[in-house]
Amino acid sequence: MNENACQDNYEFLDCGHLKRLERVSGCTFLRQAPQADFPPSLKELWSSPDYEYRIESKGFSWNMTPREDEALPDFCSGSLVMEIRLSENGQIGVYPEQQNNWDWLGAFISETENPLRILNGFAYTGASTIVCAQALKGRADSEICHLDSSKSAVNWARTNRGKSGLPEDSIRFIVDDISRFLDREIRRGNRYDGLILDPPAFGRAKGGVTWILKRDLPSLMDRCRQVLVPEPSFFLLSCHDPEISKADLASALAGTIGRNRSEIETVDLILSSKNGNSLPNGIAARWSRKY
Repeated sequence: MNENACQDNYEFLDCGHLKRLERVSGCTFLRQAPQADFPPSLKELWSSPDYEYRIESKGFSWNMTPREDEALPDFCSGSLVMEIRLSENGQIGVYPEQQNNWDWLGAFISETENPLRILNGFAYTGASTIVCAQALKGRADSEICHLDSSKSAVNWARTNRGKSGLPEDSIRFIVDDISRFLDREIRRGNRYDGLILDPPAFGRAKGGVTWILKRDLPSLMDRCRQVLVPEPSFFLLSCHDPEISKADLASALAGTIGRNRSEIETVDLILSSKNGNSLPNGIAARWSRKY
């Protein structure tokens, strides 16, 4: 695939009435956005989306205006290339609101010449993983580990690695529950220079085990503290739970890395529209060492 053919091809158009409208390479996607409890701004764009996710009495479905066998476009941002798929939960395989964090990760890693061992937990289809791997390309003794409990998400991330032009050995892929994985790493004495976490507000693992971010974040951060090197390089923590504030994230991060909260940057993750409504879609706290 020619990556340059679709660089920076994503546009967030509008949101409202609990939905969002976005465009990738000329194809429009209309899907859920529970936080958009206000009227849309650009009503003329909403009448005929190419792909619409619908919640119906019989379940969920995607309504497709194009032929069903027509290929979906890839999402592209610079050298990051992500394969789009229509998931049963209404996702398409990429979270564009993380663009600010991708830029931050890429800039920090590129600016330091140190070898880095990085763990991306809850890594989904691998956008942050790929950004890190591209910035580390050719740097000896560095490693990026991509961890997710979903085998299908990890396989999807492998596809995205290839589409983004990275060799097979550039990323270590692992399918596992993050708590179990971190417990093993603690016992083995394996340590990381940088951590990336984007945990869901709620999840359900095998055996009926539930994940509730507000309840389980302290134990997760304690495990993270134990797998960090004594002088870590960076930590990025994202959140999509409305019950958790930026101050909460900053406090959790400060306690984990042993830094003052004033050293930690907090940001809103926003899908910005040029002419329509923009969509707040999470928050993040991040810290990086000054070299």
